[in-house]
Amino acid sequence: MLEHSIEGTFAAPRCYLPSDRPEYEQVRKLFDRIKWPQAKSRKDFLENRFNAFCSILGALVSDKDWVVHTIQNKSHYDVSKWPVPYRAMKDVMKALVDLGWLAETGERRRHRNYRYIAPMHSPLRSVTTIKVRELPWEPPIVSIRRGGTDLERAPLDVEWMVNPKQKAWIAKHLIPTMEELNDSLRAHVFTLFPFGKPDDWVEPQYQRIYTNTSVFGEQPELLHGRIYPRNFRFPSKKEGWRQMTLIDGEATVEVDVHASSLTILSGDYNHGFDLPDCEDFYLYGPLGALDRDVTKKVIQAAINGVSLTRSGWPKSLAEDKDIGATVASSRWKDYSSAILEAYPTLADLPDHMGMRLMLTESAIIIRAMNTLLEKGIGCLSIHDCLIVPQSRRDAAVEAFNEAYDWQGLGRPKLKWAG
Repeated sequence: MLEHSIEGTFAAPRCYLPSDRPEYEQVRKLFDRIKWPQAKSRKDFLENRFNAFCSILGALVSDKDWVVHTIQNKSHYDVSKWPVPYRAMKDVMKALVDLGWLAETGERRRHRNYRYIAPMHSPLRSVTTIKVRELPWEPPIVSIRRGGTDLERAPLDVEWMVNPKQKAWIAKHLIPTMEELNDSLRAHVFTLFPFGKPDDWVEPQYQRIYTNTSVFGEQPELLHGRIYPRNFRFPSKKEGWRQMTLIDGEATVEVDVHASSLTILSGDYNHGFDLPDCEDFYLYGPLGALDRDVTKKVIQAAINGVSLTRSGWPKSLAEDKDIGATVASSRWKDYSSAILEAYPTLADLPDHMGMRLMLTESAIIIRAMNTLLEKGIGCLSIHDCLIVPQSRRDAAVEAFNEAYDWQGLGRPKLKWAG
């Protein structure tokens, strides 16, 4: 619910504070100090603004620097259908700034929200604990965003999505695919274990996220297109909770594509190549002497636009929490040279190649899921992985093979666990 960063915490316009919480009275007294100039003609006027106040305060109290940011663009609310209305969030933010309880901080960059800090004297700092809850809300079933590969956190391309022409195009060409997939999923029973305990009330639905690389107003060039959970979260795999997933009451298995991006790239019309005959593409030939996890991330970075001819480690890899320590004791050239020797195609890829491959990958996974669902087999997906009942593992393999054949690609190397 709360997204933390060194630049403040995002106040999602979808929170409320239950009246039975011990901090409710203190928070309500603070809120009641705000005077509203407009007539209170609607019964929900104060309720909406109190929810907006709690959304902002909840994010603010959780931030180590007392910095917060939120959406203040009406079109964004029109697209996202936030449960706390735009006018309520706008009025509360303006009131808090006018009172001096919040003040702008830092510089605003393009496509970035204004940041606000609670000054040391702000009464908002008197609240040390607030546990807000979420109002019912689901993100748009199809989103167009500005960003690279981490599109879950990228800002919506609101101006593009609310344009009448583009809005009609999305409704005609993109939304039906996701509605069909989600409707088919409703025929199955899923039991997830978010904290090691069963939750069989979940009804998994997906959203699809694109990025638009075309110029506004021209024919859209949508890339990426991966599907993400819309109304649920996958339990932790590290804790072993995801492996406990049940579909229609049966234990499950995960069927993964080995080196999905490399596999799809190998079949590209302009940049294709023959994949080596080996067990692990990340340990092939000169790569065998290197750390596999680092090699995998460097290859993915190269596919996403990082030049292998640069002089040193990219900041994104040097600061990666999983491989940073290994990177610190390794030479960039050892990895870049070995990777170029194993896969010379990576030396000269066009812009946005990584997102183009993800678009193909997403089309493959949606086709494979629909193939299974049409046969009455429940399934879930995480990017290049299918989760199916253990007795249906072979059907998942067949679905992957058919989907790759449909894309004119060689059949992938698959692995499974569970």
